[in-house]
Amino acid sequence: MDNALHYSPLSEEQDEIRLIRILPYASRRFPVECAIEIVSLKATTELYNSVLSTADCTGRQLALLWESVSAPDPRNEIVQDKHNPNHPSHRYEWGDYAALSYVWGRTDDTETIILNGNKLKVQRNLEHALRALSSRAEFNGRYMLWVDAICINQKDSEERSQQIKRMRIIYGNARSVIGWLGETDEQSGKAFDLIESLSTAWSKGFGEELEHRLREDPKYLGFGNWSALHEIMKRPYWSRLWIIQEIVLGSSSAVLYCGNRSVKWESFCQGIGFLFEYLWTTKDGITAQEVRTMYPERRDYPAWSTTSLHLVFRDLWGLSRIESRGGEDRPSFGQLLDLAKSGEAHDPRDKVYGLVGMMDPSVALTIVPDYSLSPAQVYAAIAKTFITVQGDLEVLREANPWGQMRSPSWAPDWTWNGRIRHGRIMASLSGPFWGPKGEPPGNSLATPYRASDDLPMEIEFSGDGMHLVCRGFIVDEVDGLAAREHGYFSWAENSIQQPRSTENAYQTSDGVIEALWRTIVADRVAGGNRASDRNAAVLNIPADLEAAQRQFDDFGWKWLANQIGYYFRWSGWRAANRNFMLFGRELDTYFTDTIPETASEYDYTESYCCSNRTGQGRRFITTANGYMGWGPDNMFGTAVSQLKVGDKIAILFGCSTPIAVRPQGGYHQVLGEAYIHGLMDGESVQHLQEGRFVIQNFVFCWPTRTRNYFCDIIRLIKRPFSSETSIFCWRWDLKSMRRRRDLVVVELLKKC
Repeated sequence: MDNALHYSPLSEEQDEIRLIRILPYASRRFPVECAIEIVSLKATTELYNSVLSTADCTGRQLALLWESVSAPDPRNEIVQDKHNPNHPSHRYEWGDYAALSYVWGRTDDTETIILNGNKLKVQRNLEHALRALSSRAEFNGRYMLWVDAICINQKDSEERSQQIKRMRIIYGNARSVIGWLGETDEQSGKAFDLIESLSTAWSKGFGEELEHRLREDPKYLGFGNWSALHEIMKRPYWSRLWIIQEIVLGSSSAVLYCGNRSVKWESFCQGIGFLFEYLWTTKDGITAQEVRTMYPERRDYPAWSTTSLHLVFRDLWGLSRIESRGGEDRPSFGQLLDLAKSGEAHDPRDKVYGLVGMMDPSVALTIVPDYSLSPAQVYAAIAKTFITVQGDLEVLREANPWGQMRSPSWAPDWTWNGRIRHGRIMASLSGPFWGPKGEPPGNSLATPYRASDDLPMEIEFSGDGMHLVCRGFIVDEVDGLAAREHGYFSWAENSIQQPRSTENAYQTSDGVIEALWRTIVADRVAGGNRASDRNAAVLNIPADLEAAQRQFDDFGWKWLANQIGYYFRWSGWRAANRNFMLFGRELDTYFTDTIPETASEYDYTESYCCSNRTGQGRRFITTANGYMGWGPDNMFGTAVSQLKVGDKIAILFGCSTPIAVRPQGGYHQVLGEAYIHGLMDGESVQHLQEGRFVIQNFVFCWPTRTRNYFCDIIRLIKRPFSSETSIFCWRWDLKSMRRRRDLVVVELLKKC
């Protein structure tokens, strides 16, 4: 920003923001001219006040209610003009506003605009958006525009932090959110045409009919439209982290613009939803045929880049629907991490700050954006907040020591690239039996397991918030490790470590077989229900794709037969681990490759989908006490930064799943959640009551070994838990170190 522009301070008491008016359109030879002014969101009109006083809703739901109340008579041309002082739909004495959602772009790629008579350099993409909007004459009067790069004093760190906390108010309160995808080209118009056609087909229920028509005539919805949509979904807009909360908070009032073309966000989502439900296996062939015709000299026909499609379908659509209904169901901590991974941010701290508007208010209100903190400190602070507010240790299921920001192992690193969104047990399944059917899928906030039964968490944090001590007990340790994932597409067979233990927690051969098929689907199927005998079908799914397709075709199972682009996950895992020894037998001997004649398509589809979900980001393991299950896998890490034989399996009070931990010289590292079949529903708590396990304090620390660090640990580990509260008190008394646990503290004290 140029120094010529003077920013007057904003009054929090008056709920003030800055807005801009775009002066009437000028030709390309002249800069875009804007005027900026300060307005108060408390300066509401009498009519809007009457709605506020009676409405039992806030945010986007309130904005939608206002639209229904204030809709002008379509026959009255005078009140259709938003610049008319008597326009009934304006909520404020000064008018109303929309908010812009866009990609900033490179800081050195700028254009000049005129703001309040002063020259101002802004990123080129913003200039293009303002110029396009100026041609519509929509924002040059009492209907104005909020733009972060201009309406926030970017040189005032205190104001930036304060405004970041207000993103939910600014975008959620806006009459409309404009998603600027970029300038138009010959492709973008075709992409919007296709989206509108798919959205119409969705609303009219033409799914199977349209799919059949496209298989007969790939040009039915226009030639070049599919490759155009592919290019639209590759635009930088979809990779910017900040757009997630911006477009979701706009929800059904959001509109996507590409040059002079626009489409309502709801229609866009319906088009993408139709693509997922009916045309997912069709789109690649149609696009390749288009590219082959348009560019006959090309020899490569790249498959669709599906990251942005999944972002829209799996996350943004469902969250937008929730927002339109009042936004009461906020994303879980795990889903926030998935969203953070899906978007790019120049500053790793923005992985948290850029999603504050999506968080539960009780969490968001405690977050004060502070760019003087390191990313590790920010991640620890947000983990601590979620633990404290939620009253449980579910956050630890997402944690590990493998991130690049060096956050404490108990505090998830929001930049870690090994997180697999499709591997979540409660994620919706894909397939012919589970689709949106008019309602987009979303991750359930429920926890499917009860490993620690109903025992409440008992915790304490260090003064700087970087160390966590909690209560629990060790139930087992890792004994055998199947092949780890080597990236997403292969497995490292040389990483197998055969089990040494001869224990068998399942006792009989039938017990082992049942435990195996339940483990493969993590004992949870569609809707979070417990697996049943029919899911033993997973042991009959052929490992070889060709053999599988022949049988799928014979049964007429079209969806499974079309899994050619994804079946490698099942084939690869089976092949890599075929010789892994499971209770004296090679793993492959537990499977057959023949589907029975009485097989049910639903059972096999569900079992296949659940096995695919479970195997992502997890490593098959056995334990010293004879259990089998899954441990955390670091698919993009080195051979060193992995789960190891000897790592412990802990039950932590207040956590729904077991946690893999690693002893580290008197304290522990969190490695992530584990699935141990037979210990997921409170069984170990019963064993604890029988005296088989011993409760202990787990100290999870920040790996910075200083004198203060060790003294902090000693103070924490010496605090005996109170019987009256889940927070334990402490006494500083070195003379009381008598038990074996205290010897560890003495050794740490010597190091100080």
